[in-house]
Amino acid sequence: MKASELPLRPDGSIYHLAMQPGEASHRCLLVGDPGRVAMSEPLFARILHRRSNREFTWITGLYKDTLITVIGTGIGADNTEIALIELDAIHNIDLSRGIPFPTQKKLYLLRIGTSGLLQEDVSLGTAVFSEWAIGVDSLPFFYDEASEKELERTFTEYWHKRTGASLPWYATRASEFFCQRAQETIKELPWTQGITYSAPGFFAPQGRSVRLRARFAELPQVLGSFSYAGVKIQNIEMEVAPLYYLARLLGHEAGAICLGVAHRQRGEFVYRDGGFSPEEAMRRLLQLGLDWLRLAP
Repeated sequence: MKASELPLRPDGSIYHLAMQPGEASHRCLLVGDPGRVAMSEPLFARILHRRSNREFTWITGLYKDTLITVIGTGIGADNTEIALIELDAIHNIDLSRGIPFPTQKKLYLLRIGTSGLLQEDVSLGTAVFSEWAIGVDSLPFFYDEASEKELERTFTEYWHKRTGASLPWYATRASEFFCQRAQETIKELPWTQGITYSAPGFFAPQGRSVRLRARFAELPQVLGSFSYAGVKIQNIEMEVAPLYYLARLLGHEAGAICLGVAHRQRGEFVYRDGGFSPEEAMRRLLQLGLDWLRLAP
């Protein structure tokens, strides 16, 4: 492999994550906000490695005697791609020679983030597990086909019927390991699961109009009215669909849980119902994510 295909830093670490072989666990908690890496630190018994480069911040340490890596990836499909490809390379490519190892290591990748809720009967502060995800970013055009075709077809037809517009939708699904975890009793937070829409932006791609008018201003209502095999679209965020898509292509296990901090149907942001704070809710969610990853083989 040419040096330009998988760039390394002068010290031999991988270019964007600034990570050396042996510094990352195959159990990885992915958080969009690098500040959540610091929030997770007190949960660890010991931190073995830490680094920050550009928007990527990460630690690897022992959580209840299990080695786990927490990475702040930043926002969007592009950052998600960089983090996943480089994490995979750290485990599955001999960086010194640019040659894949003969035996490939499976990674367990769990996203913990925030999102906007879409269903009227789901309250702010609810944690949403993404059983499925739909996306409209261009990332899949540059990789092999890995979309869940039936959901993709069903939603594409629904979208065109409701809006009259044609967009390149794709659909993905959480892996079996994380779907099994989501079936267990969750006591940490109010809980639901369903389909997640991963938007390629925060404002107009999520139906927000500020100074520029959103072309699909009714997007939250259109999404909220869709169901597939009885499963509804529960929330909007920006990374789950590309995460699931790339993980499937690479043979890894992926899941996502996002805290509902906005309600798009009600126009509410950050709940104030006398319960615990959003920060405390996120700490509980991070601990839940670490507990799930601890069960990964």
